[in-house]
Amino acid sequence: METGKVKVLAEISNAGFQWRFKAAAMGLPFIPTRVMLGTDTFKHSSAKIVKDPFSGKRVCLLPACYPDVVVMHVHRCDKFGNSQIDGIIIEDFELARAARRLIISTEKIVSENKIREEPWKTVVPFYLVDAVVEQPYGSHPCNMPYLYYSDEEHMAEWLRLSKTEEGTQQYFNKYVHGVKDFKQYLELIGGKKKLNQLRRIEHLQAPLRTPWAEE
Repeated sequence: METGKVKVLAEISNAGFQWRFKAAAMGLPFIPTRVMLGTDTFKHSSAKIVKDPFSGKRVCLLPACYPDVVVMHVHRCDKFGNSQIDGIIIEDFELARAARRLIISTEKIVSENKIREEPWKTVVPFYLVDAVVEQPYGSHPCNMPYLYYSDEEHMAEWLRLSKTEEGTQQYFNKYVHGVKDFKQYLELIGGKKKLNQLRRIEHLQAPLRTPWAEE
């Protein structure tokens, strides 16, 4: 932001952004909420304050958000893109329906019969999906519920390096431009030893060790 390379176009709360996707998924131009009322975020926000015609109280209107491209990582899907998510869905249901183009990356591509065994887990149906990519550990350095935990050490490295433009470039040269494929990236972040540790932590089989906890 200080260099002018990142420009803030709107200031919305975390929940507010999820509701913007919900409005888009519903095909609405906006969604009414009470979030952000009483704050000065409207100086920089695209949200509007209006009078509720029923109660006369103030209501915040959040404009719908239609992302051009969404890349969503799921636990499993079939070759058509019927995608299943284990655990909390968070905003994936709405986000998949708000996206103009949706790319699904998945831990594993399974058969259509496997998907049909538990149809209630199919959060994203095939007709919303534009492409499917099979990539185990594709959520790294973030977590994948029931499979592997967040890589706190790697996140700490990014937060440390990204404080400067030189550090950010160093990170990208090492982990993005400096590897030929995702397999090499996984080897670079610690390989099987690190991935096994993340699996054990997710299943509460190993202590969670973070750089700041050791200081």
